[in-house]
Amino acid sequence: MSKLGPTDKHPNGKLNKDDEGEIRFAVGSHDGNVILDFGSPVAWVGMPPPLARQLAAMLIRHANAIEGH
Repeated sequence: MSKLGPTDKHPNGKLNKDDEGEIRFAVGSHDGNVILDFGSPVAWVGMPPPLARQLAAMLIRHANAIEGH
């Protein structure tokens, strides 16, 4: 897997003056919790709707796995 954290790229353009660009992150689980690891401090995250749906599906998949669904 690629290193987590900022990539210094803006693949969808800058959303506003505070946009620090793309960040690689991981979704997983640990001790019964769903974990999002951004690799560095993050103030906010923005993404296009298809990526938001993909993230939502990953969160649900990990939550279901923890609960044995």
